[in-house]
Amino acid sequence: MSEADGTVESWTIADARVMVVDDNRVNRHLLHALLDRGGIRHVEMAGDGVEALERIGEFRPDLILLDLMMPNMDGFETCRRLREDARWREVPVLVQSSLSRAEDRARAFSAGATDYVTKPINAMELLARVRIHLQNRSLLGSLRTFRRRTEAELDMARAMQRRLLPSVEHRRALEAETGVAIDAHFAPSSELGGDCWDLRRDGDGRLIVYLVDFSGHGVGAALNTFRLHTMLQPMDFAGFEPGAFVSAINRRLCGLLPSGQFATLLAGVVDPVAGCFHYASAGSTRPMVWLPGDAEPLPGDGSGLPLGLLASAGYETRSLPLPPGGRLLLYSDAAIEIPQGEDVLDEPGLARLASPLMEEPDGARLLDRLRDALHAVGPVDDDLTLLLLTRR
Repeated sequence: MSEADGTVESWTIADARVMVVDDNRVNRHLLHALLDRGGIRHVEMAGDGVEALERIGEFRPDLILLDLMMPNMDGFETCRRLREDARWREVPVLVQSSLSRAEDRARAFSAGATDYVTKPINAMELLARVRIHLQNRSLLGSLRTFRRRTEAELDMARAMQRRLLPSVEHRRALEAETGVAIDAHFAPSSELGGDCWDLRRDGDGRLIVYLVDFSGHGVGAALNTFRLHTMLQPMDFAGFEPGAFVSAINRRLCGLLPSGQFATLLAGVVDPVAGCFHYASAGSTRPMVWLPGDAEPLPGDGSGLPLGLLASAGYETRSLPLPPGGRLLLYSDAAIEIPQGEDVLDEPGLARLASPLMEEPDGARLLDRLRDALHAVGPVDDDLTLLLLTRR
């Protein structure tokens, strides 16, 4: 029943390792015989606390039967020493002693004892308590192993999600080609989430951007981001038209998403000739544009039926002005759902936080400051995505 290698195998009582610490040789052998009769085959004995601490590293017990009144080092000090060492901090220590006063029990538990039985020992009671503590230790070990494995798998899944996002190098290359600076901040929540965004170019070299948020959290939401990414890889973005694009994605997701799941999406293209951002929304957050010299943003329209609910739904292409020097902010709903008393921050609150920062020429620094301002408002309990597009 060892966790030394990070795994806990199927456990039986015969696998357990018990150390008996008692200065009385007769007591030690009686306890050994009792444990053997109970099916415990791995027993180590020590005559006092000093000897126990010397042998424990090699034996690695799953439980310690500890007498309190011993020479050299008594049970109280032995228990304290064990709890000071991270390796033995969680090993159950079952104290067996002739001391029966409440003060003695309290002192033993204060030193770190797990349980306490008084002498003379009742054999059936002692074996029952030994079994309970060994089983509990095995279960806790299994839970810790499961948690470590789950956390490692979640970390790997988060890393895979991050790799779906455009790299800084890719964004800088697109900036050189399109004249649009792209700065981004993405912070996943403690769970796996359903946020995803990407950048493409259409046949005319215009910059395409989309931001999607699948409902829910956990593995299901994360898998949907991979489904969408795989779906978009073979698509032809030449002649990109936002409304038609969102309609096509909706039809395909209606056949893929399980019942009750949906997604919000904003997809658009920066048109440098018209000086506009053409976009379509499927229930997304409202895009915001700051024109050069403006102190307040021009909000877009985020209305539209979320994806995956109705295959026949249509989506309108809308436009916002985006001349040179203009800035476009896209964001996930985590940025506007920060609790504010009985309400949430909402779009006007986000605009108030972001507007004073638009004087900052460095887009990455601007998003860092906006992130800090959002966290100062309250807890951000979901994936937080912030995208800033600046026309050069």
